[in-house]
Amino acid sequence: PLEVLSFIISTNLYFWHPDIVLVCGSDRSIQVFDMNKGTVASEVPDAHSRAIHCITQNKGSAFSSQAPDSYNLFLTSAVTDGMKIWDLRTLRCVRRYENHVNRCQPCSSAVSPCGRFIATGSEDNCAYVYDIRSSNYLHRLQNYSDTVLNVAFNPATPQIDYFNPAEVPVYLVLTYTLLRLSRFVCVCGIACLPICGLIFVSQKQ
Repeated sequence: PLEVLSFIISTNLYFWHPDIVLVCGSDRSIQVFDMNKGTVASEVPDAHSRAIHCITQNKGSAFSSQAPDSYNLFLTSAVTDGMKIWDLRTLRCVRRYENHVNRCQPCSSAVSPCGRFIATGSEDNCAYVYDIRSSNYLHRLQNYSDTVLNVAFNPATPQIDYFNPAEVPVYLVLTYTLLRLSRFVCVCGIACLPICGLIFVSQKQ
């Protein structure tokens, strides 16, 4: 019998792999499609213990540079199974990130334009920022009223935005350097709260 799969797709738009598309299905697999040939080039079965709900590639930015090998990395997330970072060349998991809480909601993740940081939403009403080289988080951004579902880095300027369903729109601006996270910059002058020596910014409209 034909098995109907739900799936998510991440396309490669950067010049290292312009012909590759990554697909994650409800069968917990990761498939790499070669768009030049129209075939599945490779597959990772049972990549997570649950269906993968988020796949994020390190696409970099025209405004920052990375080592060429960094563009071979991509992230996947699954409920109760944390985040995993994979190497496209070997299709092996090279690191796991499990300090955030993801038990039932599809919390997304993002890679910074410099390729050194990972941000993810969490069900404990926080957003987490990891050093991509370490399984321990660098910062836990608190004081939300609900689950943080989506995160995104600005490709042109050093900032990151977080969104949760109870506070829409919410804008948090994070300044980072290429070496380490530095501080938060308040762009609105509203609700600035000190957290671990940083400044947390929440703006409601």
